[in-house]
Amino acid sequence: MDLLGVVLIVLLVWAASALLSGWLAARKARSAKRWALLGAVAGPLSLVIHLFYPPRYVPDTAPCPRCGKPVSRRAVACHHCQHRFPAVDVLITRMPEDPSARRTITDEVAREYGITYEEATRKVAALPVAGYRHIAPDEAEEFIARLSQAGAETSVVPAVESPSPR
Repeated sequence: MDLLGVVLIVLLVWAASALLSGWLAARKARSAKRWALLGAVAGPLSLVIHLFYPPRYVPDTAPCPRCGKPVSRRAVACHHCQHRFPAVDVLITRMPEDPSARRTITDEVAREYGITYEEATRKVAALPVAGYRHIAPDEAEEFIARLSQAGAETSVVPAVESPSPR
C-alpha cells in the first residue's frame, strides 16, 4: 500500500471518529459541535473518552398549562407566569413519644424545608406542623410513608391557592 492510501485511511478514521463523537455527545446531552471537534483533533481517542464521560443531567420538564413554557415536573408553580399547580400540604398532627422516632421525623422536616435541625425542632414542637408544603399529590405518598414509618400521624389537606396575577 502506498503512502497516499495510508493517508486516506487515517483521514477516514479521523473523520468517522469526529462524526461518531458528535453523535455520542448529542445522545449524552452534550455539545455535539465541541465533541466533533475533539473527535477531529484526537481521532479514535475521543471515542475512548466517551466511555468514561457521563451523560449530562437533563431535568424532566413539562409545559405550563397557562403559558406553555417548560417547567420542572416537580415544580409547584410556574416561575414564568406564577400559575400554581394542584398541590397538597401534609400536616403532622401527632408525634410519637419515642425519642429516636422524633429525631427521624425532625430530620425529615428539616430536609423537606431546607432548614437546620434546631429550626425543625422548634417547628415540630408546635403541632400541627406542615411537614411538607405544596407538593404534587402523588409525591405526598412517599413523604407520608416515611413519616408513618417513624410513628407520626399525618393529615393531607389541599394547598391554599394564591390568587393568580393579572
